[in-house]
Amino acid sequence: MRSVCELAWAIARGDSSAIPALLRVLHPPVSAYCRARARDGGISFAEADRLALAACRTVLSELSSPAGANRNFATLVYEIASGAVDRAIDGTSLDTAAHLRREVLIVRTIVGLDSEQTAAVLGISPGRVRLEQHAALQSLRAA
Repeated sequence: MRSVCELAWAIARGDSSAIPALLRVLHPPVSAYCRARARDGGISFAEADRLALAACRTVLSELSSPAGANRNFATLVYEIASGAVDRAIDGTSLDTAAHLRREVLIVRTIVGLDSEQTAAVLGISPGRVRLEQHAALQSLRAA
């Protein structure tokens, strides 16, 4: 069985036979991310599922482009999924610290990435991931 990165590279090279396998692996975490963000944004799970599907299509499209094929795959997926949800949620804004903490919790606990993967996706250090996760959990315990 090929890894997600191998599947992404195959698609970037033009191997369309890798698309179904990549979608089977990619769609569940993207859907989980969109659904987690939907709760805070007041959008339905059905709409979150539509956003996840659209995000997966966009990922496939980006893999076929020269710019997308040369990017970190996990970061590409995160940026596309978070952008789709951000566009669907209007008027809901959190301060930067709260937004980062929410993203760390979603990516770590719901999507299931480890702290190093989360750091790469969010563009911060693994130590900052652990710090933000701790602060987010502390604020949840206090609530």
